[in-house]
Amino acid sequence: MATPEQVRETFTRRLSGLQSEGGGTSLEVLEITVPSVFPKLLLDIQVSVSGQLWEVSLDYQGHEASLVSGDLTEDALNYLGFLVRTHLFEWWHTKDTEMLSARMGKRLA
Repeated sequence: MATPEQVRETFTRRLSGLQSEGGGTSLEVLEITVPSVFPKLLLDIQVSVSGQLWEVSLDYQGHEASLVSGDLTEDALNYLGFLVRTHLFEWWHTKDTEMLSARMGKRLA
């Protein structure tokens, strides 16, 4: 099973820096912490969007969490990286209208 530190290092390499929707919103992943990998994969991600600093908590269970329960394969990491990026943009666009999304993020500055 991958350790929280291994998952953090891997996601930091894959997700750090500017992420773009393709002409729309851009967000910058600044820092990733991994409080847990089993039985849930928990990620706390600091992002900068439109001059605002946020911490977003993502919680993965079931299939997604099981992807880090063994070796960190390229396929699993590509899938999880895509999933995390997608969820960050989804959170940004729904945080003002969806209660669940609002609870996932905390504005830091």
